[in-house]
Amino acid sequence: MKRVLLLCLISMAGFTAFSQTKPAKSEAAAAPKAPATPVTNTPVRAAKYEVLYGSKPLSKADQKELNEFVASCDASFGSRAEAVAFFAERAWEYVATARLDTATQRFNLISALDPNSVDAFWGLGVISFQRGDNDLAIRLLNKGLELDSTQSMMRVDYAIVKLDCYQKGQECGTLDEVETELKHALAQDPKNANAWMKRCQVAYYKENYELAWTYFHEARMADILQLDLNFGSLLAAKMPDPKGIFK
Repeated sequence: MKRVLLLCLISMAGFTAFSQTKPAKSEAAAAPKAPATPVTNTPVRAAKYEVLYGSKPLSKADQKELNEFVASCDASFGSRAEAVAFFAERAWEYVATARLDTATQRFNLISALDPNSVDAFWGLGVISFQRGDNDLAIRLLNKGLELDSTQSMMRVDYAIVKLDCYQKGQECGTLDEVETELKHALAQDPKNANAWMKRCQVAYYKENYELAWTYFHEARMADILQLDLNFGSLLAAKMPDPKGIFK
């Protein structure tokens, strides 16, 4: 489950609900809306369930627990890298099943084992998005990409968050920024159907419907299972499919 992120999974729900990549507002009145990004208010959570412990000093009890965890891992695994890989696998499973508090705790522990863990920044970025904090999600995903710029799936997640910013009228993302990230991701992995669908959405919001169809068919050829047929209907209402495949 490790690289199957909620960002990508939810984005497959479609543009009707605004798959996780969200468009803007002015142009978006009649356009796809995003599946509600979880979190409308900020609940009070224990520090261990906050991303990177809320970036605050740990209590003595939490610090003791963390030290014991690290010591236990050092005694049980052949290396820190092995421990990180083990706990990252579990953490991604929690993300995929929407157990975000537990996933957050696991990624925090991973960060303690390796402060430069790409998995930790990636996972916590996804969780922050799911909790409705786009600014934090962008910072975390950007850090992950700084550590490993070859992760095309993480770059698509980064683009998805920026597209959500655009749809919500927030300053953290523009269509041009989203397009740049998706283009980069596709240069790394031309068969990433999710990236093609997101690029299709960007073209839709720019009212370049012919280009949107081009990207839609690229997604179809990459992986037909990731096509958003509801979005295809919205696009067809703006401009018939030039290939005549979708009505």
